[in-house]
Amino acid sequence: MKIFLRSASLTMLTIWAVGGAQAQNRSPAPPAAQNVLPGQQDFEVPGPVDAQAFLPKSAFAGRILFVEKVAQNNGLQNTYRIISHAVAYEVTGTEAALQLLQELSAIDQLRRISSTQAFTRGLTQSAQEKYESAKEIVRDPVAAVKRVPQGAARFFGKVKDFLSQDEEDTGSQASTGEAIKGVLGVEKAKRELAVRLGVDVYSRNQVLQQELDRVASAMAGGGLALNIGTMPIGGAVGMGLTVVGVDQTVQSLINTSSPDDLRKWNERKLSALGADPDLIRQFLNHPWYSPRQETIITAALEKVQVKPDLFLETANKALTDQDARYFQHVAQLLALCAGRAAPLKSYRVEEGLLCAVDGNSVLLVPVSFDYGIWTEAVSQRVAALTGLIGSDQGIKGIEIWTDGIISERAKEELGKRSISYECVSLLKRG
Repeated sequence: MKIFLRSASLTMLTIWAVGGAQAQNRSPAPPAAQNVLPGQQDFEVPGPVDAQAFLPKSAFAGRILFVEKVAQNNGLQNTYRIISHAVAYEVTGTEAALQLLQELSAIDQLRRISSTQAFTRGLTQSAQEKYESAKEIVRDPVAAVKRVPQGAARFFGKVKDFLSQDEEDTGSQASTGEAIKGVLGVEKAKRELAVRLGVDVYSRNQVLQQELDRVASAMAGGGLALNIGTMPIGGAVGMGLTVVGVDQTVQSLINTSSPDDLRKWNERKLSALGADPDLIRQFLNHPWYSPRQETIITAALEKVQVKPDLFLETANKALTDQDARYFQHVAQLLALCAGRAAPLKSYRVEEGLLCAVDGNSVLLVPVSFDYGIWTEAVSQRVAALTGLIGSDQGIKGIEIWTDGIISERAKEELGKRSISYECVSLLKRG
């Protein structure tokens, strides 16, 4: 049985290199040893790569849950095969693969908890009544995301609006307040569980959401005496949601705040940067950005200290979850650029690609991929960027920033064109 986890829509990565060759069935080659395609200016050929060069060793060590050691590269992104209980999943993108590993591991742990007698007693004794009494105002973050295009509430903070309205109209403050208290207990327990298990509480994985809800409901009010502190951090992979470039204070904010609080924080920070209110509203109501992603992006833009209208306008065009992940990485790369290069002065879009210009008139090109090789499509993109030097008086140099790995051949070709590059990791690989 195979389950394919690929988006039917084009990701923003195709803006970087449209028309990359599809993965071919060839013998596995490590990232530094891609073949070339004869007769076509010696371009490198997309195909199999060593997955162990991109994921932590623990990802391959399991017997029930593990990643196959060969991945398929399309010229920029890797597609991995993950096996869990004899079910095969295919997922594109290194971070997406790590996220799925974490979620599958977390689901196993939560199901083991749910199978105990203590869980059954806890759900019956403490949490179920409060959860049922408040079920009309509980908002599943995943379901809420899906309802955004129809205008329904996305954030759990909407509960506050319902509470205020109920109290004003019916005077049922006591009974509603008790219901809210119970719901907040569930949500708090759910966030704590997600942090400990190394998963995103706003994940669109419906199975994960159901298991988190079940265990958190039993924990609310103390019915299930589960010591979260004794649980292994990050599950089998041990990666969790740890990313480079996210301050500990921001990570703590994400872990401990409600979606409504995160929304207010993001709105306040973006407004302080001078962002257009309509663009802020579109971004914070966007169906593909979770509150966690929105907060990471906002924190990164705050480090850049450039009016973010063009960034938001471009990011609001995301059509898939892969697009949203791409723009999150672009924001993080820009924040790292701002910390290591000359201060950034402005954003600009070159043929659909979001870039920035620093104080030295260098065009900084943040692009997120797994493994970039020298294909014809990449060659054409680089040629277009190179053409800006001389034709655009505001551009004196070009620098590519990526969170991926660049093949030796691609490095050589960039050097010939006087384009520098910086490879940074946005994930801590163990």
